[in-house]
Amino acid sequence: MLIKGPGSPGLCEKLGEDSGIGVTTERFPDGEIYVRLNGDVSGEDCVLVQTTHPNDHLLELMFILDALRDNGARTVTAVVPYFGYSRQDKAFKEGEGVSSRAIARMISSYADRFLTIDIHGERILDFFDIPSTNLTALDLLMEYSMGFEPDLFLAPDEGAKERVNSCSRGFGVPWDHLEKTRIDGSTVEIKPKEMDVQGMTVVILDDIISTGGTMIEASKQLYDMGAEEVHAGCTHGLFTGGSWKRLEKHFDSVFCTDTIEKGRCEVSVAPLLEELL
Repeated sequence: MLIKGPGSPGLCEKLGEDSGIGVTTERFPDGEIYVRLNGDVSGEDCVLVQTTHPNDHLLELMFILDALRDNGARTVTAVVPYFGYSRQDKAFKEGEGVSSRAIARMISSYADRFLTIDIHGERILDFFDIPSTNLTALDLLMEYSMGFEPDLFLAPDEGAKERVNSCSRGFGVPWDHLEKTRIDGSTVEIKPKEMDVQGMTVVILDDIISTGGTMIEASKQLYDMGAEEVHAGCTHGLFTGGSWKRLEKHFDSVFCTDTIEKGRCEVSVAPLLEELL
């Protein structure tokens, strides 16, 4: 049985317009959250699809998982298209909490299985006490970007280059990677890298775009090196603080998936989840 989480309404419709059940949510005057399952789940193998951004959706996820257990679901699979707090996967300073580990432990206490898409760090899966799977939307993003007739795919950093290399082979497009260094939990630095992009159409693919600062810096360098067009794509489009408008000034196009349903979502991850369902 598909459980249509309120944080992913569009994605849930693509997965099963006429199947599954929805979830009613309300907000009390003090801001606290109320959830109710809109159907009987007793004895059912339930697949809950619910993203975790913004924070209210994370709380909804936990409350819905609890309701599924309390109402007799036989098994519960938590499908979390965007796993929030994934960039806090270690303590950068003494005394810090590891937020992604805390959330993984909470989900593990309710669900039998966990599935997500393009989690920021694969090591987070080790925090779960249940079978956990990470899928990638990179093939879908590359397929979409073929409409630009790209000459080069760029990975955001060395850590992602093998994934981009593997996926790009199927499209016959060369690839390279940027030299990105994470300074701390919220600061990333892009260093100049010499590459021949003269007259090329370049597509940069990242897992998350938040403030867009990293992408904008990369686009400036690519245009300075002679790129004809530069496009930016990501799985998780957070686009905080009005960054979408800033990004549009520095790129020929910006696109993302529907793991976070926040404005425009040009690419759907539904094909990745259909086999599971």
